[in-house]
Formats: sequence, C-alpha cells, structure tokens
Amino acid sequence: MANSCLSAAFPALLAAAMVRKKTGAPSTLASWMSEHRELTTYSRLRPQLRHLFPPAKTVRRSKLYHRQVYSFAYHRPKLALLRANREQKRFASLADFLERVPADCPHELFRESSRASQVPNFVNRNHLIVVEKENFSTRTAALTVPTVGNNRLRHETLQRFMLANDSVTVAVEIPIWLTAADIDTLEVEYGLQLLPEEDSPRVLTGHIDFLQVRNGAIHILDYKPDTRTNKPIAQLTLYALALTRLTGLRLFDIKCAWFNEDQYCEFFPRSLLAQARPRGGGEAGR
Repeated sequence: MANSCLSAAFPALLAAAMVRKKTGAPSTLASWMSEHRELTTYSRLRPQLRHLFPPAKTVRRSKLYHRQVYSFAYHRPKLALLRANREQKRFASLADFLERVPADCPHELFRESSRASQVPNFVNRNHLIVVEKENFSTRTAALTVPTVGNNRLRHETLQRFMLANDSVTVAVEIPIWLTAADIDTLEVEYGLQLLPEEDSPRVLTGHIDFLQVRNGAIHILDYKPDTRTNKPIAQLTLYALALTRLTGLRLFDIKCAWFNEDQYCEFFPRSLLAQARPRGGGEAGR
C-alpha cells in the first residue's frame, strides 16, 4: 500500500522538486500548478473524474520483461472519459486494447522477433510532409528532462509526468506486435515488404513511447533526444500499422511524431502509404 501511495504522489513530488531545483526556493504543488498551468491540463478534469478511481489506482502500471524491462502504464480515468466523450467514442477500441495488454500481451513474441526500430526503411519519402512545431510536448520535455541528472531515467520521468499531468496522454510504453499473418496482410494491402520472406520468425514487435488522443486523432509519439539526425519515420509508420491491426482503428485517424525539448516533427502515416499499389485488392491508405 505504501508503494502505491508513493507512486501516486510521484508527479506532485517531482513537480515541487523541479521548481526548487530551478529557482532555489521552496514550492508547493499549488504554486507550481499556477506557474505551469498550460502543462497540467488534467487538473481541470480531475474534479469530475476523481470519483471513478482512488488516487493510488488512477494509473495502472505493468512491468513487461521484453529483453529489457518496459514500464507500460495507462491512465484509467482518461480511458473512461474517452469512452464517454461522444466525439471520441470511435476510439473506444483503443481503450479496450490498452486494458487488455497486462493479461493478453504475447510476451513470447518479443523474445526473438525483429524490432520495429531496426526495420529497414520501407516507405517512399517522396510524398512525406513533416510539419515542425513547438507544442506542449516540447515544453514539457524542456521543463522535465533537464531536471533529471541520470540519463537513463529521463525518458521514464517524462513519460510519468505527461501521463499524470496532461489531459491527452492516455498510455506510455505500449507494446505492439505483428504476427506473420498480420505482416502478410499489410504487405498485400499496401504493396510493401516489411520483412524478408526468409526471416524466421516473421514477427515484428516494438514499444510506443506515448499514445495521445487529441484533436480528433490518435497521436503516436516517440521521444528522440537527437531529433535532427534520428528521424524514426519508418518505425513510427510501422507502429501505426500495428495499431490498426490490434485495435481496428483506421490509419486515417492516426498521426505520428517525434520530439525533444526543442523540436516536434509530425506527419500523417497514410500520406506515405497512399501511393502504394495494393497487390491483392486492398484499399491503400484506408
């Protein structure tokens, strides 16, 4: 019970510590919330959602032992709001998938599969349009990341902070997988080759850093400290394709982006696949 309470209090403790480190002055959570109101948008929703789950059970976390340890987590009140919101109800299958992960994730697939982050480029970038912007993700990273001295903990700290404090991040470190049958279907539908035919096992796996629901779309985000040289376009597109297979969502409803403290780069994965020529009667870019 003590560990659960400490986990629930972590965002508040982190917030106060950040202000103390930057200013040298003591800070309460209230003063921090006032100063960084635009980055703590969940505070506006908390009064209407706090009755759904006690604080210690607001976020469900699961350790995934997939070659290394991944801290998968989802925000239960945000998923409940997703189902209740008339405009976002079509994304209820995403909430269903996230809630099933702790019980249904096929962990054995992650032991010997090809990793999505290492798949060779399979998309035609001639049709790629990347929009660069600054948004809440870059501002949150700029506030959070410099306060963490341990490089290995920066990624997880940013994930925990956004999941607890913004109103749109619904889950972090989400496992995705594509079986041989999934890969065959996608390759026919979009006229692609995701993996060589001789690969064994013919399986792809990965972990999405952040999943957000905002502005009528699902956003797949990847935190990359080296955004100018590391452009995970194929990796994020593969994540989007996997999400369509796992949730039944349309590719049309998904955006992808990579970001750090200075830059946020966004694109529509469907724009990369719209020019693909289906080989088996599939509808590319559906």
